[in-house]
Amino acid sequence: MKTIKLAVVLVLVASLFPMCKKDSKKTTSPSNTEYYVQGTLNHQPLNWQIPADGSSYTIGSSGALSNNQGTITGGITALVSGPGLHPQLGIEFKTISKPMGSDAATVLSNFLTTGSWTYASDLNYTAGTKSVVVYYTDNTGTQYSSIGAENGVNMTVESVTPVSGSVYNVDPGFKVKLSFSCILYPVNGQGGVIAAENVEATVFVDQTLL
Repeated sequence: MKTIKLAVVLVLVASLFPMCKKDSKKTTSPSNTEYYVQGTLNHQPLNWQIPADGSSYTIGSSGALSNNQGTITGGITALVSGPGLHPQLGIEFKTISKPMGSDAATVLSNFLTTGSWTYASDLNYTAGTKSVVVYYTDNTGTQYSSIGAENGVNMTVESVTPVSGSVYNVDPGFKVKLSFSCILYPVNGQGGVIAAENVEATVFVDQTLL
């Protein structure tokens, strides 16, 4: 198992039963920072602006990766975190497969394609498949996830741009712009669901995790 490098930490969870839906018309105003999250969460406006100095919200990535005789397989989660890691949004892209000796940037560039991505129905990592998982932790530490989304619904990846990461003090990787609407269910099975609606975000995927 490869050592996982974390810019911030997200606790990934299983045993959830949510369903998500396609985007509807966006109603958010333009962002004034390179990385951001905008939309509506639990019927309240969502507007996270991520400054380059990390003075409030920050960006990062975490990996759930295994190494089998040099072939790395798993998922990378792009993270946007508030102070103290609460609140936090994570978008996991899976299943990445990097053969031994291959170039990480090339593998990720070929994997992180624009267009529709299906929501994952479980936490399994199966080489040759592509899906996404949305994770959210609120200000109280309650965790939610999109695991178990019904078939046929998608997140849209609008652009994927290589970045050096120097301005935001992160490693080289990719800036991913995406949009989605999704119902998120609490991990502990207690309390109601929350709706993430008309969300648009730019997030960071760290290529050095591979």
